[in-house]
This record gives sequence, structure tokens and C-alpha cells, in this order.
Amino acid sequence: MSIRPTLRAAKVALAALAGVAFAAGLSSQDASPPDGPAPTWESLSKRTPPAWFAEAKFGIFIHWGVYSVPAFCDTSTYSEWYQRWLDTKSHGGLVKRFHDRVYGEDFEYREFAPQFRAELFDAEQWAKVFERAGARYIVITSKHHDGFCLWPSKVASEVRGYPWNAMEVGPKRDLLGELATAVKQRGIKFGLYYSFMEWHNPIYGKSISDYVERVMFPQIKDLITRYQPSVFWPDGEWNHPDATWRSPQILRWLYDNVKNPDEFVVNDRWGKGLRGRTGDFYTTEYGDGGGGGDSYSGKRVFEECRGIGHSFAFNRIEDYDIYLSRTAAVRTLIDMVSRGGNLLLDIGPAADGTIPLIMVDRLYAIGDWLKINGEAIHGTTKSPFRATPWGRATQKGNTVYLHVYDWPQSGRLVVPLQNDVVAARVLGGDSVSAARTSTGIAIDLSSATAGKHATVVALELDALPVEDTRFLPDADGVITLPVTAATLAGDKLRLESRVDRKASMTIRNVGCWNQPGASVSWSNVRVDTEMAPMQIELELAVAPGSEGGTLEWRMGRRTGTYEIPTHTGGWQKYRRVAVGSYMDHMGFAEFRLTSKTVKGQGLCNLRAVRLVPERTGKVVAAAINETRFGAVNTRLQAMATALEEGRHADVAAFYFDHAQLAGPGGDVTTGRAAIDAYWARFGKADSWDLEVQTTEGSGNLVVQRGRSTLVWRPQGRRRSSVVEFVLTWALSDAGKWRILSDVYWSPK
Repeated sequence: MSIRPTLRAAKVALAALAGVAFAAGLSSQDASPPDGPAPTWESLSKRTPPAWFAEAKFGIFIHWGVYSVPAFCDTSTYSEWYQRWLDTKSHGGLVKRFHDRVYGEDFEYREFAPQFRAELFDAEQWAKVFERAGARYIVITSKHHDGFCLWPSKVASEVRGYPWNAMEVGPKRDLLGELATAVKQRGIKFGLYYSFMEWHNPIYGKSISDYVERVMFPQIKDLITRYQPSVFWPDGEWNHPDATWRSPQILRWLYDNVKNPDEFVVNDRWGKGLRGRTGDFYTTEYGDGGGGGDSYSGKRVFEECRGIGHSFAFNRIEDYDIYLSRTAAVRTLIDMVSRGGNLLLDIGPAADGTIPLIMVDRLYAIGDWLKINGEAIHGTTKSPFRATPWGRATQKGNTVYLHVYDWPQSGRLVVPLQNDVVAARVLGGDSVSAARTSTGIAIDLSSATAGKHATVVALELDALPVEDTRFLPDADGVITLPVTAATLAGDKLRLESRVDRKASMTIRNVGCWNQPGASVSWSNVRVDTEMAPMQIELELAVAPGSEGGTLEWRMGRRTGTYEIPTHTGGWQKYRRVAVGSYMDHMGFAEFRLTSKTVKGQGLCNLRAVRLVPERTGKVVAAAINETRFGAVNTRLQAMATALEEGRHADVAAFYFDHAQLAGPGGDVTTGRAAIDAYWARFGKADSWDLEVQTTEGSGNLVVQRGRSTLVWRPQGRRRSSVVEFVLTWALSDAGKWRILSDVYWSPK
């Protein structure tokens, strides 16, 4: 017979008694926020933040605690919320089922604390990793929402009636103190995350004001006094306004009492609705500012926080595809800096104190890149350009750093600057020639070699960079027209925003295009068809039921119409389409797109426009959307829909009986039974996004190339797969398009 219920009842009673005793007052750490009228945010914002933070650009976030023991949750969310998912049975009860099966139904969350041993934790070794990664500061969770403290906080244990800090249970060490000493010795600034919200705290559950006075402020004061952090990073503030948290008084105390005011900074998470409005820097999380504020306003530097995987704390069921690749990790840093921000890239150590090697690998990839290209990151400001289709850019005084992702096929890169060039060089390489032309500064990269992740070209100019705001061709003759620079004409037409959490950025598109006559236009577009006709490519999305609308394009004196033959699968499933081509004399003109007829909910969502020289004499990049290929495109979309509805047998039926599927490593699946079994293993997909990039063919044979992003849940565990593919379609005797061969491979 189990005696756990009796022990559990005793624990609850002891906790209740401890809560009563705690509410009566604390003798050792009783410290209240300053009395008197609260300072205004306006007065607090007059402080000039220390310059080091804006210059640092790269920090490392660390989520580590009791939740690192189970290290488990749905891969769409965060494992540091394990206790919450357990209590609420969220995500279909995934955590609850796991917990009951592995630890037992009566096993309480607090019983993980003795298992959080950190027996392999070596603060000096961590500091070496951070130094090699090129990080200028770190921020570690002193206390997350579960209330467990990584330092000797007597308050944490007293209020609950059981040991709830790392000195009293588990490691029995001052983890924060050891790490603070180690990183400071290496010149890395030390920062502390602290959660305002606290689950299962008996005082918090009864009175927030008592909690602030008797728990929150004493802990904040203790942290600041003990460790003198350079960064204080509150969180968990969103449920209550700043007046409830007494945030202005606490911040005033911090500014007045820290011993390192010349380097001390705080974030913007001080109360409900205050993100992007308060603090020394603004925060975004996977590209989302949250709280309705504008973290990208430029009033303060912003800091993007995100994981190398998806969860901040370690999640043992995240697979390889969820983690950032080395290149993606490096480019995420570049992207944030090019937008004027910092990157706080998170790692989730294991409960034993080791950092998972895949996370170390990604940090080292960033560090190795920074050894060569660090001058293009640290101390720089945001890009001087409206758009950089070839990569990203940063700036430091008169020097512009071009972070080239897509190496120009011609060996020549053109950037729209009106300046003269003093010198040009590839970081880690040699000088290159560059000169001003009629379309900008042309850089000869024919003698240079593309490096890993991003190659940086430093352009030293005669003065601060001045962008040529006309829409000009790049070195390959392509003209990019960003929707953010378009003029919109129409009562309902508007620029929409969507947070892409995977890319840590906000994606813009033209939407609500549901009235005939509404238009999108760009002025001062270069007309240059002396070498080749220009093909008009749109990146658009159309939901089922809205296909069939027509638009008119006009480039100067040239016009044409285009009917959208098929939907793309949804308003956020984008594909490139070729809508026409033109030739004209050289000059500048307006480019305009106008809706003529609208079907269903709207014409389309528009994300990008490109004018591409057609030198091959055939449409390649967007031929998928030609009317004669509409039937194939419809069949492909029907496959995606079938798998999302769990009809995997219908997906297999799109293949000929003798079709072949060739995967990475040369594995080949052929024959009806094998094809059926192949698709049956996926069951029902959460989502299947098929992005077709090219379609070519004639007669009874069509070849498509593209990228597949598939998300499904075998045994309830979320998995994802990204592959590139080439499909060969053939027209069957019954007059239907079916797949003859399917070749796929992992992208580089």
C-alpha cells in the first residue's frame, strides 16, 4: 500500500503553516520598495543607457533549473513551463501523460529539485564556451516562473516551507555566484533574468501586493547586492500593470543603488502593456514584441531573444530539424544587427550542468565566424539600405559592411549608394576593386571566394553612406520592389504584418485586396531591357475559393493582364508567379499592379515583386503558375490537403504503380505496396507546405522543383522535415496527372 498520499498531505500542511509564518514577517530579508509617490516612466526614461550594450550585439541567454530534469514538452512550446503544462494538461495532455508514465501520478513537481544536481557543472568551462562564441554578455535565469532560485534565497524556501533554492537542495551550491565570477574574469558582462510571476507561491496566490513587498523586492535587492549584474532582465510581468508590481519604485531604487551604474541596464518588461515603451532596451521574442509596443521604433536598441532550438530550456524531444543550422545561427545574428538590434541566443543546459553539444556547436560556429568578421558586428549600427536582396548590411561611420549571402553569379555586386569609394576589401581576404557607376557602387568579386555562412565586404566611403532610393537593377540585372516601399491606393488595401517565429522576424505583405481598382505602385523604377526582356515575378498567396481573379500590370507604357489560375493553399502560403514580360527604352517609370476582378475573399496577398531579365528565352523561375500547368499545381495542392486531413492513402494514389521515390543516401522506394507504406507512416500531418520554385515541360511530361516542409506527430511527438524535391509528372491514360518519380534530399 502506498503511503505517498499521507506524506503529500503532511507536506501541504507544513507549506500552509510556513506561509502563515512568512506572512507575519521576515526577520532576515524583509525589505520593501521605497515609499512615497511613484516616479513617472517619463522621468525614468531620461536616463541615458550605457553605450556598451548597444555595441555588444551578441549575448547568450541561459534557461536552467528544476524543469531541466524532465526536460520535456510539446515541441511547439517551452519546456521551462513544464509545471504549467502539467497543471493545465495543455497540448492534449502530453506532459501529463509523460509525467504520470515516467514519474508516477503522485510525483510532485517539487520532487524534481533533489534530482537537479548539476554534478557536472563547471562555471569556468561554461565561461570558456561563451568566450569562444564571441558573446559580450550573458543572462541566466536566477528564478523562473516556478520560483526555484539558483542562488541562496532564504525567502524562496521560507515562503513554501520546503527547500526551494540551489544551495539547500539539489546542487547545494551558489550556481549564480560561481558563474558570475567565471564570466566576469573573462571580460563577459553578467546578467540576471528574474520572473515577477511565480506559480504555487502561497503569498502570490493570495495577495500580489504582499508578494511584491515580502518576496519580489527582497529577492531583487538580494540579487543586485550579491552579484552586481550589468543586465537585469525581468519577465512574467504581463498579467498585471506596473502599479501592481510597483515597478517604477523598484526601478528607481535600482538606478539609485546599483554599484555599477555606468554599465547597468534593464529591459522593458515591467508591467502589462509596457514592452517596447520602457527600460534601457526593448525586447522581442522570436520576432514578436508583445504587449502592443513597438520594439523596433528605434527609440532604444532592441534585443531579440530566441533559442537555438525552439524551447528556451532543454527539451529532449526536439529533433535535429528544429535546431538552427550553423549558417542559420550566424545569419540570425547578422539579421538582428542589420536591423539595429542585439541577439540574445538561448541555450538550455541539462540538469547535470552540461551544455548539449549541438548548442555548443552552434555557438562555436558563430564564434569562428566572428573571429574573421567581428568588426562588421560589434559596435555597428543598422543597415543604411531600404532592401538588400543579396544579404544584409551594417554600418560603422563611413564604412558599410555588406554581408553577402547570395554570391553574385556574375562575380559583380552592385549596391545603391551615391558615395565615392575610398577602399574595398573582403574581411579575412584581400582588397577588391570598386567604383561608382550610374546604378550605384559596383564591386568586382571575381577574384574573391565566398566564405562560410556569409562573406563580408567592407566598403570605406568618402562620407556617411547616402542611399540612391531609386529602384535599380543589381549586378544580375534583377530589380526588387519591396512591399514596404510601395504606395497603396484603395479603401481597404493595407500593409499587413505576420511574425515568423522561426526566422525571428516580422514579415510584411499587402493584404485586404478585395476591391476592383485598388492598386500597388512604385515610382522611379529603372526600365532597362537593352540586354534582355524583363519578366515580372510576384510572390503571392491565394486561399481556396479566391482563385480566378485578374490583375493588370503597367510598367511605363507597357501593360498586360494576368488571371490567377489556382489557389496556393492559403493566405500565408506563398508562391512565385510570372505574370508577364515587357521591353521598353531605357529610363525610369512607375510600376503599378491594379486589381481588375476579384473572386472570393480577395485577389491575393502580395509579399514581393521582382523584375528579372529573361535571358534564356523561356519562363523558368515561376512557370508553375502558367495556366497550362494549373492542373499539375492543383494536383500537388490536393496531395497536401489529403495528408493534412489524414488521408495518406489518397496521397499514395497520386503516384503511378511503378513510380520511384529516391531519398537521401540513394534509398529507393518503388512499387504500389511500398509507396502506400511510405505515406502511411506519416498518418495525419499538422501541416504540409509545398513551395514550388520551378516548373518546366511540355506535352505529357512536367518537371517541378521545390521545397517541402512537413510537420506531423508520430506517437504524439511533434516532428518536422524539410527537404528539397524534384517531381516528374506524367499524364496517365485516364487523362490525369500522376507522379512518375519523386527525388528528394536534405537542403544544404
